[in-house]
Amino acid sequence: EDLMQDWLEVVWRRRTGAAPKQRGMLIVNGFRGHATDSVKSSMESMNTDMVIIPGGLTSQLQVLDVVVYKPLNDSVRAQYSNWLLAGNLALSPTGNAKKPPLGLFLEWVMVAWNSISSESIVQGFRKCHISSNLEDEDDVLWEIESELPGGGEAPKECEAEAAAEG
Repeated sequence: EDLMQDWLEVVWRRRTGAAPKQRGMLIVNGFRGHATDSVKSSMESMNTDMVIIPGGLTSQLQVLDVVVYKPLNDSVRAQYSNWLLAGNLALSPTGNAKKPPLGLFLEWVMVAWNSISSESIVQGFRKCHISSNLEDEDDVLWEIESELPGGGEAPKECEAEAAAEG
């Protein structure tokens, strides 16, 4: 809860486009620290609506998990592997592998971040069926599997519910 409060003050309140009169939406997972009364009150004072993603659906509904997390990690891992293959691994006096220098690691993160296009993030919102255009027919909160673009896959929770109902 305290960490969430700090994040709201340091990051969310200062984000680009955080106009006091413009309503915002923050999508979070079901962690209890996100939904305390004090966090809800802070978000209300920041003119922000909170959307909580049910457990087990974060990887399908949270845009950064869907679009950014995997390519970012894949890029950093590839750069780390290349660094290791170049013979940069040093050992500590006890024989353990030393970490790469922090500055180099941060460069890898920046390279990875810069490789993710704005358009892929926009597409991620569409893939998660989140948009601000309420008139757009693509702005659907939920679709059945057969209607998903490319066929798609229903979440396991939905399959279990369908089997229980069927």
